[in-house]
Amino acid sequence: MALPGLAGKVAIVTGSAHGIGEAVVRRLREEGCRVHGFDLPEVDLARGSDILGHVTRVAELEGGIDLLINNAGVTYIGDLLETSEADLDRVMAVNLKAPFLLMKAAIPFMKKRGGGAIVNNTSDQAFVGKRGSAAYGASKAALAQLTKSAALDWAPHGIRVNAVAPGSTDTPMLRGVLHDLHEKYPAVFPAVKAGTSEDPYVRDIPQRRFAHPDEIAWAIAFLASSAASFMTGVVLPVDGGFVAQ
Repeated sequence: MALPGLAGKVAIVTGSAHGIGEAVVRRLREEGCRVHGFDLPEVDLARGSDILGHVTRVAELEGGIDLLINNAGVTYIGDLLETSEADLDRVMAVNLKAPFLLMKAAIPFMKKRGGGAIVNNTSDQAFVGKRGSAAYGASKAALAQLTKSAALDWAPHGIRVNAVAPGSTDTPMLRGVLHDLHEKYPAVFPAVKAGTSEDPYVRDIPQRRFAHPDEIAWAIAFLASSAASFMTGVVLPVDGGFVAQ
């Protein structure tokens, strides 16, 4: 069954080449959206000065923008003392500054259309802390707060701003995180097959498994659709019950 209000919409999806982003692109296209993916090497979100140009190009080509999905993210494994200023800057540039600038660039085009929807991909770390994730957790908590503030500012203009907060999702990024955690902290994160019952990350999830990217994509598409027309400022956990504990 199709989600209402998506057919014919123009969407930008960042981090579109892999994992959750790839699933979101597929889901939105199946719903009838015209989707423009932003990903490396063509679009480097760490280059903030280029973002307005990328968004404007889509708006001029399509005659406007209806949906923005800020999905792209990078991580760094390390506690506060292990994280350099350069590491922090890189994580914040992609996970927080880029969504801020993308929203800043897209909202005027949405306002001209009489409305739009933005969905930011935060993390369960918007609600809880995790070991070895100082920079990433801080960036995602900040993005959740940006979501709420922007939602209040732009609700009168028909622009909804929501977020998903995925739990551990079976993506290349998570596999890299689990590898790095074992390399840095083998006593806490032993060498086990990722996603199995022995995996510490799985044991902490009430549903005892990782999410599939399509499960996150469905939640994002729902928030972008008119089925969620009275929802704004929401940070929606999609995490197998993790933050309910």
